Amino acid sequence: MKKATAIFLLFLYLFGSTDACQILRLPLLVKHYEKHKCENADLTLAAFLKMHYIDEQPFDSDYLQDMQLPFKSPDVLCISLPTLVPVPVTLYVPLLELPKESYIVMNDCTPLHSFPGNIFQPPKA
Repeated sequence: MKKATAIFLLFLYLFGSTDACQILRLPLLVKHYEKHKCENADLTLAAFLKMHYIDEQPFDSDYLQDMQLPFKSPDVLCISLPTLVPVPVTLYVPLLELPKESYIVMNDCTPLHSFPGNIFQPPKA
C-alpha cells in the first residue's frame, strides 16, 4: 500500500508541476505523423520531427494541430519555488576579561574596639 501511494504521489508531482504531462500528447504526435505519411509516402520520422520541431513553423492549414504536438507550447500548470528556511542566527559575544587590579589598604591593623559602637551618642561634659 505504501509503494502504491508513493508511486501515485510521484506521478501526481511529475504531471502536476513539470512538463511530463506533455507525454500524454504522444498519441497526437502519432496521428499527425500518420496524416503527413498519407500525404507524402517518402516522409521519414526524422524528417517529420525536423519539420515540426527544428524548422520554422509556417502558418498553414494545420498550424493549430502542429501547436497541439508535445513540447510545442508550454502548459504552465504550477510554478514551484524553492523555500529556503533561514538558519537560526547565533551571536557569539566574547567575554572580555577585565584585568585584575590590586589595591593597597591603609590601616589594615586597626582594632575593631577603637571604633565607636554607635555614631549617635549624647554629648559628654
